[in-house]
Amino acid sequence: MKIALCGFLGSGCTEIAEILAAKFGLETLNTSRIITSIENLEPLSRSGEIFFDKIIKERLDEILKREDNIIVEGRSAFLLLDREDVIKIFLNASFEDRAKHVAERRGISLEEAKEDVERSDEDRRSLLKRFLRKESVDASLFDFTINTSSKSYSKIADILAEAIKSISEG
Repeated sequence: MKIALCGFLGSGCTEIAEILAAKFGLETLNTSRIITSIENLEPLSRSGEIFFDKIIKERLDEILKREDNIIVEGRSAFLLLDREDVIKIFLNASFEDRAKHVAERRGISLEEAKEDVERSDEDRRSLLKRFLRKESVDASLFDFTINTSSKSYSKIADILAEAIKSISEG
């Protein structure tokens, strides 16, 4: 089972990924874990430039060739939208809900969180444009989309677990 759990910052990707990983016995990967697993970045540099997204994408492709029980969450999950062997899920919530979640999780002011969410949203749109030539998030890229504003992360994980089981068995 390979899952890409995509979402905008503050949508609950990390929390829901942890719940799904426990339910299905999956290893969870995100951008931070992938970057810290790369031992020597110097040979990957071209004239002083390091293309982190390309390096992350290549690293994910290597991992997914070797391993089957993976859930990639957050920003890095967007890099897997071109793969046929991955269940693709998009989580979203209102801007206000996402900013509140980020403020609580990071212990920062709501204004700082709003700025972080706006920057992150732009970064993820840019990622889609560079890797998939898409101007914005397109629901047709995903097997499932769900709004995380109206239910607990636990309930959303339960809903997604049932959907994942049905697609995996089918």
